[in-house]
Amino acid sequence: MSSLVQLSAALPTESIAFPSVNQRALAEAWRLDMVARVDAGELSSRTAGSYEASVAAWLLWLDRQPEAGSPSPDTVRRYVHYLRTDQQHKPGTVGTYLAGLRALYTWAEARNVYPAIARSVKGPKANHGGPLDCLETGQVAGLLAYVDGQSLAALRDRALVHVLFSTALRLVSLTAANQADYHAGELTYQGKGDRGKSRSAYLSRSAVQALEAYLAERERVEGPLAPTAPLFTAVGNRAGGKRLSSRSLRRIVTALMEAAGHVQRGESGKVTRPGVLSAHSLRRSAITAVARSQGIDAAQVFAGHKDRGTTERFYARVEQGRTLKALAQNLDLGALK
Repeated sequence: MSSLVQLSAALPTESIAFPSVNQRALAEAWRLDMVARVDAGELSSRTAGSYEASVAAWLLWLDRQPEAGSPSPDTVRRYVHYLRTDQQHKPGTVGTYLAGLRALYTWAEARNVYPAIARSVKGPKANHGGPLDCLETGQVAGLLAYVDGQSLAALRDRALVHVLFSTALRLVSLTAANQADYHAGELTYQGKGDRGKSRSAYLSRSAVQALEAYLAERERVEGPLAPTAPLFTAVGNRAGGKRLSSRSLRRIVTALMEAAGHVQRGESGKVTRPGVLSAHSLRRSAITAVARSQGIDAAQVFAGHKDRGTTERFYARVEQGRTLKALAQNLDLGALK
């Protein structure tokens, strides 16, 4: 197998005869190895989960291909094309799928069981230089006007907006939080790239009030909450009491933004530019507010960016978007009549 690996790096893939291997059995052995690495603290459970989901999608597609047992780099390239054209995934999403494949086949190559067929395959280039948009602080506060009543769902949604804005947490970090992770205005969480919940976020006074009002109503309805109970849960007959997913959180915040007139839908009913104004953009709004009031260094700490340059580029893109929007208004010929 080692000679095959060396050849695969030097020869066109169409000239290489890849061995026939049960790809599902290979993926299962890799998954079990990941489980052991997660247990040993060598790999975060979130990363392992992302890899596993990516490979599961790949295997479903691969089952329908003539070379299902012997995929090559060309097979991976066809898969990337399928993700982009048939599934219409964005470059970043395609990159996530590719990361899982690279992890699987790099592991397989290290054990001389299959070549690293995804290593040389490049995903579509994402545009990380364009302007970004987000709500102003007052607009974020305005979302709360569209949370109606004092029901459990309303209290939860109000707390979500407060906590997301006052901490700038990523959605996956917030949805993974448990009751034991919150205490007296401090929330312990797992940041991007971390292998455990080692970071702390501090809630604003209004965020503490909103969150504790929600938790008090939870306890009134459900009884005492266990330390391992999710901090935020779904409400309703079907999924009530279960951990709130990132997708559900996005749906909640997007609905508030739509009610406030910030988000529009196209003729098909889909949200236009879903990545611009979304639940994640509340993180963008919060970081921007800190950068404006306290400076880039404070914004870097607040965002949890390891590199100051990341914060600077992020803030520059937000300001770029705001400048272009303001210029468009200043150059409106209709307004000059």
